Amino acid sequence: MAAVDPEQHEVVFHIAVIGGVGERFVEPLKLSNGELELGAVAGYRSRFVFKLFGADPWAGDGADGRALEELVPSLDGLVLSDDFAAGNHYSSSSVERLSKVLSPLKLRVPSAVFGGPALAEEWQSLSGAALVAHVDPAAENAQAVVKALVKALMRSNFRSTPPPPVTA
Repeated sequence: MAAVDPEQHEVVFHIAVIGGVGERFVEPLKLSNGELELGAVAGYRSRFVFKLFGADPWAGDGADGRALEELVPSLDGLVLSDDFAAGNHYSSSSVERLSKVLSPLKLRVPSAVFGGPALAEEWQSLSGAALVAHVDPAAENAQAVVKALVKALMRSNFRSTPPPPVTA
């Protein structure tokens, strides 16, 4: 669930970027301290906070895996990345573990694949949910993923927001 600060009129969405070409995904977004300002919606400033993880966050000492697990309660979106042609394969065991870590409550967060069809197919099979975007892992496609996430997250978070109270 997005972090909403009614006093500051701010909404913050946390997005995990997992995979071998996460840097390629965020580089063209021109982030400031891992954040992307989205502008104002319904009087609230909104931003995405991206956290990058490698192809297998649980590899090695598992520190990245633990950090990812700590992020799960505040996770609003997910971008999975790989580039088979460049030798940046996704880890099937990592994708399976991610689905277990996210289940049952967060498994259906809006997800996108910045990568190949095998990763997209495996994630959709494990999550049971359609992707909001699936693009080739080229830098010029990063904006399309962000736009799809914005659309999915803003619709789900602002559509049900009740109007402000009317003062008499």
